[in-house]
Amino acid sequence: MAPISSVDRGAAEAARRRAEAARIAAQAQAAAAKAKEKAARKPQPQQTLTAFEGPRKVGAERLTGEKASPVAKGPLDAAPADPKARAGWWKQLSPTEQMQAVSSDPKKVGSLDGLPASVRDTANRQQLKNELTQLTAEADKAKKDYLDNRSLGDKLRDALRPGSAADEPAEKFLPKEKQHQLENARAVQKQLERTEKEVGSAQLLVYDSAFVKGEGRAAIVAGNLDTAKHVSVSVPGLNSDVRDYMDNITSDALNLHKAAGKEHGEVATVAWMGYDAPGFQNVASDNAAENGAKLLAADVAGIRASREGNQPHLTVIGHSYGSTTASIAADKNGLRADDLVLIGSPGAGSAKSVKDYDGPLANGHVWSGSASRDFVSWLNGSNLPGDPLGQDPTEDLFGAKRFTAEATDRGDKSNFEDHSKYYRAGSESLGNLADIVTGNYGGVDSAKHRYGEHDWFKGNRVIDPETQRPVS
Repeated sequence: MAPISSVDRGAAEAARRRAEAARIAAQAQAAAAKAKEKAARKPQPQQTLTAFEGPRKVGAERLTGEKASPVAKGPLDAAPADPKARAGWWKQLSPTEQMQAVSSDPKKVGSLDGLPASVRDTANRQQLKNELTQLTAEADKAKKDYLDNRSLGDKLRDALRPGSAADEPAEKFLPKEKQHQLENARAVQKQLERTEKEVGSAQLLVYDSAFVKGEGRAAIVAGNLDTAKHVSVSVPGLNSDVRDYMDNITSDALNLHKAAGKEHGEVATVAWMGYDAPGFQNVASDNAAENGAKLLAADVAGIRASREGNQPHLTVIGHSYGSTTASIAADKNGLRADDLVLIGSPGAGSAKSVKDYDGPLANGHVWSGSASRDFVSWLNGSNLPGDPLGQDPTEDLFGAKRFTAEATDRGDKSNFEDHSKYYRAGSESLGNLADIVTGNYGGVDSAKHRYGEHDWFKGNRVIDPETQRPVS
């Protein structure tokens, strides 16, 4: 047995060690608490979230050290990427949430494929109104600043000569891109008003005044896209943009809407100026058709998604280079059209025949209309080496159904004038387009196809039987 004195000394040593450990633990705990308190008092950097969430509120953190609660997300943050899923998501929102979404970001809502056309119309019109107000004010200010900052000599010269800076439109004093945006906005507003006056109903399905450095992107509907039994989408060709061509493509849609009538059900015709069309200088090498094809297919898919359970008969009509774009959309991008019409086509792009398309388009629902004197319709693989724009869809080997499209005042030789007559009121072409759009296929007047022929003296050439057909 150990002596009593040894036991006492061991117990005392153990007690001392326990006390020392407790003191060290207390010091560590106090240091940690002090560091935490210091970190909490330190100002936190401002954090910016999405446009819909806004900046975080950090004032309370700075004053109290208390962590701010996360900012609640808006309804738009939950929007699915897929148009079909997006259509269902929108229906699940309450009316208050829908109104809140439109008012908080009309540009975003207006661009969401899959939402009802009426909703996108409301949002896009609000965005249009906002831009017209803002850009007009900026233009007026820019002009005033310029005039106020002139030298005395410039002011005297301007006062004495006509056509001076003071007489220039205010938008001319904006940077070029903003000038184009304002011109786009005014063009769209004008055609919306025109369509409402002529048809009684118009919708702004697509609107982006800043698209491709101010070239613009827009789609105006004549009729009601949410309820129409038959829907057409008209795609324009070369040198078309919103500010300079929206009136032309709108005229085409209005003429088609009138020709279609109501006999076969309600019709909505869409004037789609939705891609960056090339000019003559880059038509053979530019990838505008490929890029435009993706946008076209996406917009058509958006229409389909918005009409889930109540699908319309949908026809896409591509004119000129727009036919190349539409054909590529059908060949590569799954264009969800019931009928595809190629008029005045310089070539069908990547498609070698209708069999390259999917679904009904490969089985009797591709149509071609080319006036025999339309110069542009001859710019295809049969005549131009390298096939830069693809095969002529009017030739027999392509497999499309050709319909009559001659102009009553056609010229004696190939010309450019006949290229712009396919939507002309009372024309062969417009009557056939109306029958195709309304599904009245029996009313379409067929025409004989162009075909290739080898001549020992003239070589390979293409014959168009329509050149000899009398036109009344």
